Amino acid sequence: MDRDNYLLHQVHAGKLATDITAGIVSTVLMWQRRVGLALLAAHIPAGVASAVLIRRDLSDLRETRRGRYVLAHMPPAAQGVRMAGQILMWRAAYRHKVIGIAAGAAVIVGGWCFG
Repeated sequence: MDRDNYLLHQVHAGKLATDITAGIVSTVLMWQRRVGLALLAAHIPAGVASAVLIRRDLSDLRETRRGRYVLAHMPPAAQGVRMAGQILMWRAAYRHKVIGIAAGAAVIVGGWCFG
């Protein structure tokens, strides 16, 4: 897999919309303590979107502001931080802790701000 395409697909509008929607839906499902469904809602759409986009020509994204940003400032550690933020949100939602959900969202934003 081309490293640049892997990074660029993360800032494709369709992938961002899918990930944000899946994150919200899965967090709501965790609040309802429907863990299995929450994990499916989080990972199936994201995986499908990634599988579709990775195979596409994303070279147009390379010249956009977000494309240049992700290519320059998105090490694997930043992706790990974003996932840790989502896990924090799920745990907080499961425990009905709104402040924890907000903290998890802040960690996700921090994962996007490595640059």
